[in-house]
Amino acid sequence: MAIDDKNLSDTNRTTDANRDPISGAPGAHPVGTGVGATGGALAGAAAGAVAGPIGAAVGLVAGAVVGGLGGKAVAERVNPTAEDAYWRENYNATTYYQPGRSYDEYRPAYEMGWAGRDAYDGRRFDDVEPELAKDWDTRRGSSSLDWDSARSASRDAWDRADRTYYGVGLADDGSDVVGDNGATRNGLSNDDVVDVLNDLLETSRDGEYGFRACAEEVENASMKQVFASRADSCRQAADELEQVIRRYGGKPAEGGSASGAMHRGWVHVKGSVGANSELSILEECERGEDTALGRYRKALKETNLPADVRSIIEKQAEGAQRNHDQIRDLRNAARARD
Repeated sequence: MAIDDKNLSDTNRTTDANRDPISGAPGAHPVGTGVGATGGALAGAAAGAVAGPIGAAVGLVAGAVVGGLGGKAVAERVNPTAEDAYWRENYNATTYYQPGRSYDEYRPAYEMGWAGRDAYDGRRFDDVEPELAKDWDTRRGSSSLDWDSARSASRDAWDRADRTYYGVGLADDGSDVVGDNGATRNGLSNDDVVDVLNDLLETSRDGEYGFRACAEEVENASMKQVFASRADSCRQAADELEQVIRRYGGKPAEGGSASGAMHRGWVHVKGSVGANSELSILEECERGEDTALGRYRKALKETNLPADVRSIIEKQAEGAQRNHDQIRDLRNAARARD
């Protein structure tokens, strides 16, 4: 069957330009007009059904047009082209990226995040996640990610849209926070967030260096393995914090803290003077972990932390608590042997 070249050309121009659903003017965001048109069509059809089959059909068309305008108004606040370009460039630098997966695997999750922030304006990600999870199977396209794997990407895109286009977002406790454009209503700025994260970054590096020093000093092979494992977990925490610091426009702090340097020096002194090296080192490790826990608790007292930052800090605080408890149990065992 022959195709009218003029009609095909007009159709392509309309599609490529993201035309307004009524005026045909270019520039309407495809996510907004598409979502709005679908929702409007269904609502229009439902209303028209009262008048019978013909009324339903008319309602379907009219609802799609009006819904398209509503979706366009919502999506104008988010630039999907810019968001797509940003995540295409940065997706493989995130903590949840799984090596070997392409951007196309993550893109539907990012789109759910940035579009969802528009569609559910004024609500928190945690509040609407059950709805997003339910929709994932129909919106994932060819992505092989399950929702558990896609959730972090969707939250990331939601939070970035929150900071970039809205200015005011919602922290876990419902308080307002501001991202890329400066201070929050309650006084927390991106610089403040970076300061909190850099303090924890130094703490993580203290832990990494301290545990490696302990591994070098202790003679017991199993203890060496424990300390090396703890050092590696601290390194991973530091890597994660560095990524979040950069995401908030900050520069990761260099090195550890002064107290951390003293801690590492004390470990070497204890090992060199011939004291009960294993017990002494374990006691010093526990002291170091007490300090780390204190810093994480201090960070979590900041009520205006962005939701994504709070989630990461809470997860790392749980790891620090596990480290502390394991060292404490080992110390108690060493004391019992004396």
